[in-house]
Amino acid sequence: MAIVNGVVWSRRDASTVLVDGDRITAVGAGFEIPRGARVVDAGGASILPAFNDAHVHFLMASRALGRLDLFGVNTQAGVEDRIAAYAQAHDDDWVLGRGWFYSAFPGGMPTVELLDRLVPDRPAYLESFDAHTGWANSRALAVAGAADAGILKEEAMLTVTRRIPARGEAEDLDALRAGMQIAASQGVGSVQEAGDGLDQLPLWRALRKSGELTLRVRLAFDMTPGTEMKEWERRLDVYEQASQDRDPRISTGILKAFADGVVESHTAALLEPYADGDKPGSPLWGRDELREAVAIADRRGWQVQVHAIGDAAIRQAMDAFEGTTPGRRHRVEHIEAPHPSDIPRFARSGVIASMQPQHADPNLTEVWRRHLGPERASRGWPWREILRSGGHLAFGTDWPVVPLDPFASLAMATRKLTRDEAIEAWTSGGAYAEHADRDKGEIREGMLADITVVDLDQERVRATIVGGALVYES
Repeated sequence: MAIVNGVVWSRRDASTVLVDGDRITAVGAGFEIPRGARVVDAGGASILPAFNDAHVHFLMASRALGRLDLFGVNTQAGVEDRIAAYAQAHDDDWVLGRGWFYSAFPGGMPTVELLDRLVPDRPAYLESFDAHTGWANSRALAVAGAADAGILKEEAMLTVTRRIPARGEAEDLDALRAGMQIAASQGVGSVQEAGDGLDQLPLWRALRKSGELTLRVRLAFDMTPGTEMKEWERRLDVYEQASQDRDPRISTGILKAFADGVVESHTAALLEPYADGDKPGSPLWGRDELREAVAIADRRGWQVQVHAIGDAAIRQAMDAFEGTTPGRRHRVEHIEAPHPSDIPRFARSGVIASMQPQHADPNLTEVWRRHLGPERASRGWPWREILRSGGHLAFGTDWPVVPLDPFASLAMATRKLTRDEAIEAWTSGGAYAEHADRDKGEIREGMLADITVVDLDQERVRATIVGGALVYES
């Protein structure tokens, strides 16, 4: 394959990339194109490493593609209209969907009574855009044996979700195929799945076996509080056994923990009370529990990523990583509201800052800002400060929390960073965060041929190549 007439990002004097098999063999200008090579004409567009979404819930998002989508609906009236129209048009046993904004409702939360009025005839369950709050009607709560539960936050969501009819493997494979098409159309060649990795392994391996896996996926295995350390050791044995089959398209080696929830539902753990006087929230792990679990995983060679949004949770995660093995590249995910004193710790400790710039979109943060108050909100999402202090950034979307759209992410990130810095976080930064920087994240000889041809100004992907295979062309 030869990609010609482009501008190679980070090597502006180069216009051509040659590929043989799954590797880049030459980068430069004026090459003779090998006879029989497939030619991709970039038409003056940029030739970038394929985007690497460093934090995504790919199966969850893919499953949601055919369901009710409330993302971007900013008013309660709009939410009501969309739910009513969907329920009328679909006769499924359950009405399922996601994406509603807290800010669409007075007080920042919907009510069971409202959903009862909109869907009175069958169970309905709608997840918030951030996937941390569940909105069920009375019929769904009754099925779950939780008639008085009300709005469901964090672990309480499981009372209903466990009762939703399970999908079959064929449905999940179809969903992943649809998700991969979206990824390819957005120039995404790698995704890092943030949880449920053990359960997902058979699905991804089935796609690999059938020759349908058009991206690279890294799967994180779950790490949960309240687990005795001897049991944690046994669980790691299971994870290590499951990870033995090596594959260049499917990798593991990382564990995912939640240190807190989200600001909007007052489940993020803060050092000081919420601005409306509510309690500050508590981390999900005991003070020494997370540190001990991380130490065991670190000793056994695992990388750990910790969801931490509030400043108390971020500090707990950083404390847990102190003294771990140099070069393990442990990660904190989201980092929405850190205390300023913890920002320099990323560079000192080598901990990756895995962040999602679209989360800072003002259209999503009205309730977030109100709950934190102006002072804390003003220092939110400090990707510039972390980078300037010497820390490593890796960007992603957290799809389906926000759309799988690197361009929207770059647009938000460049309010604080240069475009090159933001692209690095989406490419080489993501590769570094998954210990894959020797193989991908750059356009140079010997690297994997994971490439996107993109018009950055028009935000248009012209082609996506993964492992030397053209998986998308506009």
